[in-house]
Amino acid sequence: MKRSFFLFFAAAVLIFSVAAAEDLPGTTPEGGSLVFTPETSAEPEDAGALSPETTTPPAEINEGTIQFDFSSVDNPQATPVAVDPIDKPTPTPLPTPSYWYETYVNQTMGISFDVPGTWLLNPNTNQDTTVQFVEPKSEMMEPDGYQTRMTIEKVNTGLQQNAADAQTQLESTLTELAASFTTFTPGEIASASMGDANGAYCYYRAEYNDGTKTYTMRGRIIIVAHGNALYQVRITTPSNWYSYYEYVFRKVRSTFEFLTS
Repeated sequence: MKRSFFLFFAAAVLIFSVAAAEDLPGTTPEGGSLVFTPETSAEPEDAGALSPETTTPPAEINEGTIQFDFSSVDNPQATPVAVDPIDKPTPTPLPTPSYWYETYVNQTMGISFDVPGTWLLNPNTNQDTTVQFVEPKSEMMEPDGYQTRMTIEKVNTGLQQNAADAQTQLESTLTELAASFTTFTPGEIASASMGDANGAYCYYRAEYNDGTKTYTMRGRIIIVAHGNALYQVRITTPSNWYSYYEYVFRKVRSTFEFLTS
């Protein structure tokens, strides 16, 4: 009697175990394991730039250029502060920046935003349409890497603009940026807003070789439509330090305001 009960109990346990195993995630009815396929980001389709007859192009800036050194340039917004250099491999996690910010106002472009007070304003741009702030070499988190820069551009179109126009301009800008770097890989485009305007944004990766060294970069760009103009904010940083410098991008974006409705 006891032997029969034991055999019956063992058979019941075996049947229960098989049934439970069939319900476990990660298995197939045939007993094979599931195969996970890595996600891939779709690359944006190329789109033509806005018609030359209806646009005022911003000053041309070659993002791939490495020779930026504004150490001798007087920046009315910058008061140098001591920064501890970090010459070791990228730490995990990256430190949080301790920048202090000042509000930059450009009446001609009709915008204002906060920018690190020690970053240098590039004097080699037409500041009616383009401003660029560059991190001083003394503050670079990767001393031998790419010099981080923030670029803000305005394109006057003469016609009322909307989010779709901003995305078209973004696609065109990505094509133009690709010509500035040795390699350039844009991410997936998504909708975004800045100030009270709507548009689109994406991330990108790039490499640039100046003949002696290959620099690796990451960046983020957003373009929004406001009135008859399109406004762009983009940052390009050393690849290993992107998440550190993205704090600056977020600060600029969150404080970005249009001076006129």
